[in-house]
Amino acid sequence: MPALITPRRAGGLAAAAAIALTLTACSSATSTSSAPSSSSGSTATAAAASGGTYNIGLITPTAAINPLTTTQYDTMYAVGLASAQLIIENPDGTLEPQLASSWSQAANKLSWTFNLRPNLKFSNGQALTAKDVVSTFDSIISPSSQSPAQSSFAGILKSVTAGPGDTSVVFKLDEPYSDFPYLLTGANTWILPAGFNASNWINDPVGAGQFTLEKYTPGEGITYKKNPYYWDASAVKLSAVNVTFYSSDQSELLAFQSGQIDQLNDADPAEIAALGSSYRQERSGFTKFDGLTFDTAKAPFNNVAVRQAVAWALDRSAIVKTVYGGEATIGDDYATFPDYVVQPKGITPRSQNLSEVKKLLGSQVISFTITTYTDEQTYAQLIQQELDATGNFKVSLNVLTEAAYYANGSTSPWLAAPVTLTDWADRLPAQLYSLIYVASSGWSASHYSNTQLGSLVNKFEGTSDATERQTLANQIAQIEWTEVPVIIAAFEESDVYVSNSVQGNFPNGLQFSGGFDLRGITVSSS
Repeated sequence: MPALITPRRAGGLAAAAAIALTLTACSSATSTSSAPSSSSGSTATAAAASGGTYNIGLITPTAAINPLTTTQYDTMYAVGLASAQLIIENPDGTLEPQLASSWSQAANKLSWTFNLRPNLKFSNGQALTAKDVVSTFDSIISPSSQSPAQSSFAGILKSVTAGPGDTSVVFKLDEPYSDFPYLLTGANTWILPAGFNASNWINDPVGAGQFTLEKYTPGEGITYKKNPYYWDASAVKLSAVNVTFYSSDQSELLAFQSGQIDQLNDADPAEIAALGSSYRQERSGFTKFDGLTFDTAKAPFNNVAVRQAVAWALDRSAIVKTVYGGEATIGDDYATFPDYVVQPKGITPRSQNLSEVKKLLGSQVISFTITTYTDEQTYAQLIQQELDATGNFKVSLNVLTEAAYYANGSTSPWLAAPVTLTDWADRLPAQLYSLIYVASSGWSASHYSNTQLGSLVNKFEGTSDATERQTLANQIAQIEWTEVPVIIAAFEESDVYVSNSVQGNFPNGLQFSGGFDLRGITVSSS
């Protein structure tokens, strides 16, 4: 089953393992560092900071804080402050070096080599080398792995080996995959010491991140201090980070309003309106889309005209305003997130067109039920209202609890109901294809199959030629738009709100794919 790894207000089990994956022009050949380059392994004397203490509120963890297995946003934040990845992804979809300084694809496209920065160290002063990277990824891709990240590498990553001198790492692939570097920015890919017991991490929190975990108090919070061994320690201005656990979003909101914490994650529009001018908004990419999925193997949705009629009947601007409070970008029914650098071109935008609905259905009245769960109820109700208003549809709703909707087994409602409304987290287009548009996928509620589409996706990931990739992206999107097994009306944006006492710009958003990066941030005492 999928697992929760989206920000807490964007829940849903289909928003699963290893996300936040988009493409940039540097993915095909060689990428070199564009990040500040400090002589790493910075000594303790070089790590003095006077930028204040950043206070964060997180929801009390309900599962173990394990870097390899955690799936909750709040526990990922707790791990990410003290941990580091080889590379991270910026909100604009570009990749940025972290523990790796550069990377390149082999001429045969069946391997990627990542070169490590010199003199890397973990927070305990132990040297960080290629063997640690190999050990980390072996733990992720092992057949016995419990890491959600395993599914992102399945069928793609064959093996991981250390390069000459233990200063580089070679990732060997089962087949060419041009977007491979983005998989390394996904969840649970923080580098741990070789042989480390990740399940005991919270009691022995060794990492290579910007901060060291000093104290964990279950049910209360965590305190961090600046890590003097972080590879770019001179860019970290904060001296400490304090995390306070809260039992609910509401209690966290009240703490933000009273000035007890400096950051609020993904608040509702009504909550933000109540804050006045005491905050600023930080955008950090896209969170998810909510897909209205049809079982294309069963009537009436085995008829593409019916699926297209539903797509033309929806008022997407109203959906963005009502469901997302304006914090979303309109989608056109192809599974490419707006921050992915290869954006399809030549696709007709889908705005509400009732004439097209009548042309497709005539006087027919199509009756069906949308099955979903409580987090999607507002969206489902709006779809119901818009479709019923056309006179061509009669829609009912079956709103379940999250546990019931995502029950185990192939007969689970989210997989077996004729029409479902499910949220999907930010992923590479090829990953979304393999999950949603392939009938044999264990996560495919559409039961859709198209051999031409599959061939195009394979060609897309197999080439690094920019012109060819653009052409293929256009063709892929056109099929998804025309066949419309899934309606993607909008992509939700991810926003974080910080108090006015916080200075500096968050360089990479505040998502795990961006490393929970606090370089350059300071907090005033007033």
